Parts: sequence; structure tokens; C-alpha cells
Amino acid sequence: MPTRLASLVIDASDPATSAQFWYIMLGGTATPERDGSHRLVAPDVGGCGIDLVFVPAVGRKTGKNRIHIDLATESPHEYQVLTSLAVDVGAREVNVGQGPGVPWTVFRDPEGNEFCILEPGDLYNHTGPLAALVVDSADPPAMAEFWTAATGWPRLHADENAAALRSTETSGPWIEFLRVPEPKRGVNRLRFDIAPDPDDADSPVTRLLDLGAARPHSFPATGSGTVLLDPEGNEFRVLPARVRT
Repeated sequence: MPTRLASLVIDASDPATSAQFWYIMLGGTATPERDGSHRLVAPDVGGCGIDLVFVPAVGRKTGKNRIHIDLATESPHEYQVLTSLAVDVGAREVNVGQGPGVPWTVFRDPEGNEFCILEPGDLYNHTGPLAALVVDSADPPAMAEFWTAATGWPRLHADENAAALRSTETSGPWIEFLRVPEPKRGVNRLRFDIAPDPDDADSPVTRLLDLGAARPHSFPATGSGTVLLDPEGNEFRVLPARVRT
């Protein structure tokens, strides 16, 4: 696997407060970093190892995010507890166009980022608290093809309206691509970090460009690594390779 999904990066006006909120919702270990960001180190669920990294935001959130988090619950009681907890620690329930009777509740976290708490269901029985990272998409199958190559996660479902990847067939979260007609506007506040395999001699950036990624015309400074755009213009970063010793 030349590259793998390392983390989900989230812009925040107050990274420490955001990390604390998501620590309460997801668990893990929240730690400050030298650049002013805060990292929520994921519990080792299914070996997927997806951290959440909260970085200082440039500008305020405008419009609906194109990537959001889904949280899993394992029982009706846990669903009631988690939805109540979300409100108690600063989230607010919102309607973003979901119809009546859907098996989830939509919230905005204290930074205004949308997330969903899912009612219990078989599909998310063994994901751990993080059920899925959900991406708005104009062409879900094509996006799944690119991201399965970028992350090494196999594609387990695809049709014209939705596609999904998972690190294994039995545990860990999903990456889901859902058809959404609205186009992307502005820089995404939630973005993926991709880490290269230290044993891979080829350039991961060149490989991803060959797979359909592109270089952005401009992007705010993000520290080390290379920022690219996926085939639908979503920003992501390729982290520097770390040599094994």
C-alpha cells in the first residue's frame, strides 16, 4: 500500500475546545501540538488508526461542509444518551434537508461543523464510535475508485448514488461517498491527510497525480507535506515520508 489514510484534519477557531468536544464524543487521547493544533489520537479500533487533527482556522465557516462525521450507537438507549450528551456539551440539532423519519439526527458541533448520530443498525455494528467519514460527491463510484487507490481501503459498495470503502470487512469505520448535487464552494474545513509507505521508493505525489489528483492554484500554509486536490477538487495533504530505522 503506497499511501494510507492517516487522519482527518478539521479547521477550528478554537482547536483545544474542538478537541475536547470530540474527545467527549469519541474517546481517544487529546494532545496539544507545537503548531497550535490539537490531535485526538484514535483508539485502536480495527487497526484503522484514524486521528482527528484540529488546526487553527483561516476564516469562518460558510455553507455546509462536504465532509462530515457519522457516529455509531449500538442500542436505542445509547442513541438517546449520545444525542443528549451532544447537546449538553455544546452541539445543537439542525435540519440540513433530511426528510422526516430518517434513522439519524443531524447536529452542528461548537464550531458549526455538521455531524450525525446514527440509530443502531447492522451496517455499523463493529465500527467503534466512529461509524463513517461521509463525503459529498458528484460521482460516488469514480471518487471511490480514486480513494481506494489513495488509502488502500477496498471498495465494498458502489452504485450511481453511493459508494463505500472500509479498511477491513468486519471492523473499523467506513468512508462513504454520497451523491449531492450542490457543487463545492471554497476550501473544505475537513480534509484528509495521507501518509506514504516509508518503504515505497516511488513518489506518492506523482502516483496520486497520475491517478487523477491535481495541484491547487493556491492554499493556506499547512506546515510540512504537499497539498493536492482529488478528482472533485477536495483538498488533501500528502505527509512527508518517514524513513524507518
